[in-house]
Amino acid sequence: MTTTEVNATLSAFGAPPRPAIATVVHRSPGERMLRVAAAVGACWGLALAAVFIPIAHFVLVPALVITGIITGVSRAREEWAIVGVRGDCPRCEWAEGFRVSGRLTRERDVSCPRCHTNLHLVTEAHW
Repeated sequence: MTTTEVNATLSAFGAPPRPAIATVVHRSPGERMLRVAAAVGACWGLALAAVFIPIAHFVLVPALVITGIITGVSRAREEWAIVGVRGDCPRCEWAEGFRVSGRLTRERDVSCPRCHTNLHLVTEAHW
């Protein structure tokens, strides 16, 4: 797993955009497959345990099997993932890290943990 920092901007409605730094990780195909196996294994293991729950197993087992497949596909597609953002909130000027996770996209919404403003994060990703 390689960690890279990319330039980004944080903006909020009615406030000027602020520069930020997004921390991005690149996962190799082997690392992604391990994450897929862990997610699918956990969901399918719970589905196997849910077989023994009377009446609820009619809903739980198919839901957990489908959830495992969807989570596995999602994790397999996550070659570049964003793991954090450092910068100032454009609204309250709080200089801290923002909790962000998931697949790297050019734009995404982030919430400021201090003032709870919905911020718009735009990364200069070229992947």
